[in-house]
Amino acid sequence: MDQQQFYDRLNDRMRRYGASPLDQAQVITITASSDYLASYDGQVAALVACNLLGRLSPSVQVGFLDIAIHPRLPWAGRSLVEHALDGMRAADPFGSYGTRQVAAGDFRFHLGPDGHNTVIHGSGWNAYIGTGPSPLSPIESDVGIGAALAVVLGAAHLFRARFGAITDSFACNAWDWTDVPKRVEFSPVEISLGHVMTAGLGSVGSAANYFLALATRDFRAILIDHDGVGVHNITRSPIFTDADAKIDLAKVESVAAFLRGAGVEDVADDPVALHQSALWNLRETGTTDVLISAANEFNVRYHIEMGFPPIQLYATTGRNWQATLMRHVPGAKACSLCVFPPDEKFAPPTCATDGSTAHQTTVEEKRPDAALPFLSFAAGLMTAAEVLKLNSPGYPFSTERVMLGLRDQPLLVGTAIPHRTGCLCEGRHKGVHKAAITGSRYDKFAI
Repeated sequence: MDQQQFYDRLNDRMRRYGASPLDQAQVITITASSDYLASYDGQVAALVACNLLGRLSPSVQVGFLDIAIHPRLPWAGRSLVEHALDGMRAADPFGSYGTRQVAAGDFRFHLGPDGHNTVIHGSGWNAYIGTGPSPLSPIESDVGIGAALAVVLGAAHLFRARFGAITDSFACNAWDWTDVPKRVEFSPVEISLGHVMTAGLGSVGSAANYFLALATRDFRAILIDHDGVGVHNITRSPIFTDADAKIDLAKVESVAAFLRGAGVEDVADDPVALHQSALWNLRETGTTDVLISAANEFNVRYHIEMGFPPIQLYATTGRNWQATLMRHVPGAKACSLCVFPPDEKFAPPTCATDGSTAHQTTVEEKRPDAALPFLSFAAGLMTAAEVLKLNSPGYPFSTERVMLGLRDQPLLVGTAIPHRTGCLCEGRHKGVHKAAITGSRYDKFAI
């Protein structure tokens, strides 16, 4: 495959979305305040910025000084700059990625609370983009979520404004998903998450696992997806590489290799659709603690809900530059089929394990496979943030559905998910459902 063919395929989903790639001649130089770069939050920001911007543009330079990767991050002790450059080059072998000081004409993407007239800054669960210095209070505990969110916000602005300066500042938090920063010292770093199953390892599912691994390697990852990696997947996932696409590597194998390389020791994967997976159909009571339901094919919501799921967390990307986070607590309020109903009024009266080939298209599955890279990163980050908060006292802190809009000035809106009359969950026995998840780490949330 030559360079032009590669970029045509790489940017296919972006063009389907109705957007054009960035100007390849415009250099983006990532800089950072030295004190910020020495911190956990600062290094999360640097890693995510290089990863995301390297997938948005083939012309990215690292303009910050090298430092050893923070001891609480994966790849601890390795050169931060070398690791970042290796990742960018693995995603785009034709790109121009290197190190140099910021030059005249570059778009400067500056990380930290100060050091430039516009800053991208995250502290704890809080994120800020805008004129410097940042108004965010320093948070002592290692979190990383706000830092990653600030990078996503900054990348969305860069893409939307086509390298225009940030003229309107914006601050928000990922704790209760509002535009008011919160001083929360809870750190998810190194906390045990239990058994985390991901159904669907496309852009959002892979991104969720990427962000989980930046915070902790103490979880069992259970990965289910039937599809392989294509070049068109690379821009929207922080994990997939050109080498993966060349051999049509199963997405579960790509994510499993990443997690193991990051230090997650317990990884199980199944390269099939959820309704065909023994890891789902034959799981024992209470063994899956949380389900990241990021698939949208083969009427997956029906098979999930028929299988008495644990707490579900996931996010979707929309056609209007938005990512929407959703939470479904067993027995409480709406289920996922309330949000994404099948075409017909009722799902077929079959069990998820009976080998039925009956296929119904859901509302979710009808959506075109088109998205922007920063939206997929946002959806994965929002999902991971909710998983990481499950162990915090008082959870949950937001409504069941939160929308992050990025078309113009960022917007956060939380709404309840209404129950759908006639949904499968109306006839589901709450006692049976509760028994099916008894013993799971988060069964306390079930009604």
